[in-house]
Amino acid sequence: MRLTSPALRIAAAGIALSALAVQVQAACVNSPADQSNASFPSTLTGKLAYHSYVSYGDGTSQIFIYDFTARTLTQVSKSSWGIKDPMNAVFSPDGKWIAFMGVTNNAWNVFIWQVGSNSAPINMTNSTGQTRNEDPKFSSDGSKLFFKQNGDVMEATLSFTSGGPQFTSVVDVTNTAPSIESSMPFPSPDSSAVYFATGTGAGLGLYKETIATHQKVAFDAPSGLQTYYPMVRKDGTVFYARWLSAASQLDQIYSKVNPTDTPNQLSINDCKGNNSDPSPVDGTNYLFMSSTTDGGYQLYVADVSTGKRWNLSQFGVNSDSTKAKLGSNYWSGTSTSTPGKTLLSQGKPASASSSYNSSLTADKAFDGNTESTRWDSIEGNAAGTQWLMVDLGAVKSITAVDLYWDAGAAWYQIQTSNDNVNWTSIYSTTSGVGSGHVSLANLKGSGRYVRMYGTKRATAWGYSLDEMQVWGS
Repeated sequence: MRLTSPALRIAAAGIALSALAVQVQAACVNSPADQSNASFPSTLTGKLAYHSYVSYGDGTSQIFIYDFTARTLTQVSKSSWGIKDPMNAVFSPDGKWIAFMGVTNNAWNVFIWQVGSNSAPINMTNSTGQTRNEDPKFSSDGSKLFFKQNGDVMEATLSFTSGGPQFTSVVDVTNTAPSIESSMPFPSPDSSAVYFATGTGAGLGLYKETIATHQKVAFDAPSGLQTYYPMVRKDGTVFYARWLSAASQLDQIYSKVNPTDTPNQLSINDCKGNNSDPSPVDGTNYLFMSSTTDGGYQLYVADVSTGKRWNLSQFGVNSDSTKAKLGSNYWSGTSTSTPGKTLLSQGKPASASSSYNSSLTADKAFDGNTESTRWDSIEGNAAGTQWLMVDLGAVKSITAVDLYWDAGAAWYQIQTSNDNVNWTSIYSTTSGVGSGHVSLANLKGSGRYVRMYGTKRATAWGYSLDEMQVWGS
């Protein structure tokens, strides 16, 4: 999508696209034909988020979700939210949340909303006045949110508690504003680097910065050809938009992996129209996109290996021809929140040293709900040492544990056992938190039984976990 200034450019995230297709040098096609509705890919059974408006900033923007399994189209943004022009919604890796941008208190802010809930979105940035917080993107494990704030790329660490998501830290990655404006961030699959657009007008180009060292390199910044909107799939391939030529200034979708690679202009492009907002589909060769082929910005899904394109009109998505449909983001329905690991604990038998009452029992910490169900131990000084345990059913390799604390432990261990008698500690701390999401990565252990063994409370209450997730293989 082409707009008049980088501050008005719209970004939406695609978390992943399959590595099944090997990209080859392609070319755009003049007015590509739509494939038949009957041949629409049957594997697309997830959910699609997007926004539509008449003109950018006119107050008409609304966020929609189309459910390909239920065949339902729902406007999820509501006037009761009090948010003007909500847009650029992206799903969290587990599909439970969307992050988006919108205007409150005369400022652009970043919000997170629990999908399907009646609760209002949570304002994560709480800015006022002329501050601009835009273009949110989740990391591939869901633990971070990247966004633009007043011309810099920010990296925020997320914590999910019973009260909803919160930022536990916010770090300025680029730190070059206002002299240099960076926008539309998208993290690499391992979150070690971030891609973003820098510059203005025809000088807008793509860059990649290594977060730990702040080393910045030009990824694709051709002279006189505006280039922006990076979206990264799991194998490291970057999809983005750039002008067809300095003369036509029509947006085309390109791909490449390394800064030194030759840009690949995809055959899904219409040479005579604008093509933008690529949103890849994990595990397939498909890509959602916006294009002006059939008049105005409409939504399509395209096969990047064959160039075939399907218009989403049959689903009612493009029915209002007066509005542009942009910022598509697809969630496949399969959690990708912890790459390379399997969730072992959900729904497995659980027990605890105590429970506060018959409703706050051990099984509630393994039911997949990180928000509204929990295990509570007995409270106060009587709590002393308490534990929460899950039976994985067989000896497993343990690589990570996520703890969603409602009331935390100051001192605790993660222990494993093969026989529920002899225990080995694979993690120990004396600086635990009072509440929030704690992710314990890179653990090395094995066992059939895994437990949180708390020896000192962090609050005046007992120990309480909304959810305990054990990952491994």
